[in-house]
Amino acid sequence: MSKTSTIIRSIAIALFIISAGCSTFVGGSGPAEETTALTQTPESTPKVTDTPTPVPPETENTPMATEEFETETESNNEDELSKAEKLKQFDENMQALYDLDDENRSAETDVFSQNDSYHMTVEMRDTTNFTKTRNDRLNPLWKYYAIVEDYNNNDDHLPERDHTYIPDTVNITFTTEDGGVFETTHIKYIWAYKYYTDEWSIRIFMAKYGSTTEEGPAYHENGR
Repeated sequence: MSKTSTIIRSIAIALFIISAGCSTFVGGSGPAEETTALTQTPESTPKVTDTPTPVPPETENTPMATEEFETETESNNEDELSKAEKLKQFDENMQALYDLDDENRSAETDVFSQNDSYHMTVEMRDTTNFTKTRNDRLNPLWKYYAIVEDYNNNDDHLPERDHTYIPDTVNITFTTEDGGVFETTHIKYIWAYKYYTDEWSIRIFMAKYGSTTEEGPAYHENGR
């Protein structure tokens, strides 16, 4: 009976040891997994998302560059002459051409900068003389063309020598010796420019100018 008891006790002890060993493995694997999980949890990526995007230095400096450019533009506009001032210089050149005229021709002039035009009142010398009448009528045309050619052929690159100083339209009133309106006509800049660039012949240029002629109250056939 003692051996049997010993065997039973031995078996009981063995079973206890086995069961205790199994419970140790089970219990040992649990904390290992928990430890691993806890170790991996802090490895999150919020730091990359929270990093602010740097602003390029060029973007920050752009408004300053724009302001400097606007300031330079304003200063250039202040230095530029107005249309009235430019037409005044044109008028001075036209008057100078009449001063050089050796046939005692004269002209009264007016500047109209609001519509880029110029008016001339030319007194004719003898409306009964065909040659003088023809020359007097052509005289403003050739004086105007001389300025157009000079301003467009500015080899010295003078600032007061470009097409913006030339009126787009020159209106002309021819009067008789006693002040009556003989004829009216006008010249356009584009006509003179086309002749200057050889797009038009002299024949076309003069014909275009002649086609704008309108008879005035003092007109008479002998003046043609």
